[in-house]
Amino acid sequence: MSGQVQTIPTASSNQPGAPLAGKNVYPYALCAIAALLTITLLTIIYYVPFKRMLWVWNAPDTYYSHGFLIVPISLFVVWVKRKELLAAPRKTSLLGYPVILFGAFTLILGDFLGFNVITQVSFLPIIIGLLLLFIGAERTKIIWFALFFLLLMIPIPPSLTQSVALNLKLFAARIAVVLANASTLTMVNEGSFIYFKEDQLLVGDVCGGLRSLIALFSIGVLMAYFSKTSNWARLTVLALCGPIAIAANIFRIYILCVVAYFWGSPFASGKFHDISGVLIYAVAFMLFFMLEALLRKFASAPPEKEATQ
Repeated sequence: MSGQVQTIPTASSNQPGAPLAGKNVYPYALCAIAALLTITLLTIIYYVPFKRMLWVWNAPDTYYSHGFLIVPISLFVVWVKRKELLAAPRKTSLLGYPVILFGAFTLILGDFLGFNVITQVSFLPIIIGLLLLFIGAERTKIIWFALFFLLLMIPIPPSLTQSVALNLKLFAARIAVVLANASTLTMVNEGSFIYFKEDQLLVGDVCGGLRSLIALFSIGVLMAYFSKTSNWARLTVLALCGPIAIAANIFRIYILCVVAYFWGSPFASGKFHDISGVLIYAVAFMLFFMLEALLRKFASAPPEKEATQ
């Protein structure tokens, strides 16, 4: 007992089971605080642009009702890549600073010109720049698809969609009447109206095909990314998104013409009209899967590339 001094381990010692030293805790705490402040600042900056975007998603007869699904899908893609993401080195890239400056310039320019689409697009370079600073270039490169997929939730300006929607509607109505006449159903097409017997059917703007074209393009992009085929086959899937969407919408209008011919336009434009909206996606999905299966048979991806997906 006498002359002996007993040392007691302190919390700052590096023994197993002891709490982490302050020098190991502070960097993580600072990163968490920086991330929280960044998210708060981005929420304040993009509150108005994103509020306008949400209004478009919720608007009656909107072309972007699928916008609510884009962010969850992007997060799912990141989750799929989680092992590859965590295995990659984390090294801050100074390239993030000019990318953030470019995004800030785009934000200011869009706000000055009054173009919502420019202010909404500006969030992407800012997010990419922040990721380059926080997680590095290697990890950001791994989730590039999830980042650029977010662009598909940004509404196209009405000044561009109105003309496209009108032309698609007239084209789909004209081809549907041609198919009806080929099926021995006497019908006449004049603009948005389809006349038959003593009845008529109006093809509305929403039925013109632009809504399904935009939504199915997003689906086609996702399928092309996950497709176990070669690069040119993926580009083929991507290029055929438009024709598949248009063909599915023409088939829908043709079915409506047949139903209206035998049971009248009130029945065709009622509940059956809503049911046929599901039909267009069923037909499109069937065509997508048939195309992907055909391309996988003749242009499958190399084994090493398939293993990385």
